[in-house]
Amino acid sequence: MTMAESLTSLLNERIAHSSDKVALRFGSSALTWGEIAAHVRAFVTSLDELPIVAQRRMVFLGKNSPACFVALFGSSIARLVYVPVNWRLAAAEIESLLDDVDPCLVVVDREFSGTVDLWNRRRAERVPVQFSDSLWGSVVEPVRSSLPMRSESVDIAFQLYTSGTTGEPKGAMFDNGRNIVTLTTEIAPMWGFRHDDVSLACLPLFHMGGLAWAIAGVASDVTTVLVADFDPESLIDIGVRERVTTAFFVPAMITALLAFGERLSELTYLRRITYSGAPIAPAVVGDAMKLIDCEFAQIYGLTEATGAFAQLDPVDHDPHGPRRRLLLSAGRPYPWVQVRVVDPVTEAVVPDGQPGEIWIRSSQTLVGYFGKPEETRSVLTRDSWLRTGDIGRIEDGYIFLLDRAKDVIISGGENVYPVEIEKVLAGYAPVAEAAVIGVPSAKWGETVKAVVVARSGYIVDPAELIAYTRSQLASFKCPTSVDVVMDLPRTATGKVRKGELREQYWSELDRRIN
Repeated sequence: MTMAESLTSLLNERIAHSSDKVALRFGSSALTWGEIAAHVRAFVTSLDELPIVAQRRMVFLGKNSPACFVALFGSSIARLVYVPVNWRLAAAEIESLLDDVDPCLVVVDREFSGTVDLWNRRRAERVPVQFSDSLWGSVVEPVRSSLPMRSESVDIAFQLYTSGTTGEPKGAMFDNGRNIVTLTTEIAPMWGFRHDDVSLACLPLFHMGGLAWAIAGVASDVTTVLVADFDPESLIDIGVRERVTTAFFVPAMITALLAFGERLSELTYLRRITYSGAPIAPAVVGDAMKLIDCEFAQIYGLTEATGAFAQLDPVDHDPHGPRRRLLLSAGRPYPWVQVRVVDPVTEAVVPDGQPGEIWIRSSQTLVGYFGKPEETRSVLTRDSWLRTGDIGRIEDGYIFLLDRAKDVIISGGENVYPVEIEKVLAGYAPVAEAAVIGVPSAKWGETVKAVVVARSGYIVDPAELIAYTRSQLASFKCPTSVDVVMDLPRTATGKVRKGELREQYWSELDRRIN
């Protein structure tokens, strides 16, 4: 296992020990570590002509491709902060994030260049733009010697956007030292990588799950098969053709794969599936285990914790045996992670078996939120405990999650923030009041439902309301169903009782979140 104090030193380890090994496969392309290093060197050289200042932000807006790796490692050498942005967002949302980041360079897929161009036009000072496909693809001489080590362990390595109860995006920052070291030397081994693995990376690399999985794979010297868009049938073909041995999925992906039944038996090289990110019923896990002859492991974490901090190991996946109840848990904390369960009001530690908010303390927690000291203090205590916002309990060392204190909806692995949607609904004339909740979905784990009260003299048409939200937000954030009610249940202080709204949809399920 590589001991890397920065992304640059991680790449140099691969050059030193595996220069001729295939690092990435993408479609019909295959790149060795030496070839990736050559593309990184060319990219960094191109930056010499730009007014680059250490620790400024470099935005990457594009789908999974080798360019993601080139930009990630190149930004480290140049001492820039790598900021991958969710290309699924609406144009206005992307522009808002660009304003917050204030990048010194944008690397973009050509299909999203229009959004970046519009954003750039309204600026007094234009930001340089490079197209992602220019970062790789041409024939280059492989590099077999170390690349220049400009990065520092205290540098912020990357910044990922997440949101909280307000729905306002926040850039979570992770450093080259503490965060990268924990990910590559502690977390990666827990995910069961072997140096001869062929790892499938089909989650977007703008998500912590996808990015952490990819970096952990680099540290473990695996060959990574990159997939730009998830399509279950083609994914099976890729798994067979590339002899994939390990993969990371969100439950919605597993559900989609199950639709292909016996075809899954073709994945004969697959030895381990790791999954996380949304509710999944034990019966679904059982079905998957019947059709795919491999180990299953569940991980639990959040963006602010550099991915996972707890895990349900393969030995605990026993859907039809005496350990079946453990499939309702999120697993046990990693050995180096401290966990406490506290009363969310008093912050007093509660006894095992009693519900409370999950707090963790570990070297893997975020440095802070970019430009938001108050929000940072709201999630990180003075003595370095991270408030997860999840309600759960601990029994026999296992974490059992009960509900989401922040009301975040996780649909197909995407975080959806109700307040953000409710703000949009407030601008729709026929709506007087609105509450957004997550409801069960066999396909996505959860999907968005809007519960609204109509304004006097107006009629709310669900189809029109959904169409309105689609004009304002990314499609994965928009309601898929609408309930029109006479009034919303409220507390004595006037807050909507979202738990009461959700209960009628979730009451038949064993657990509420994953």
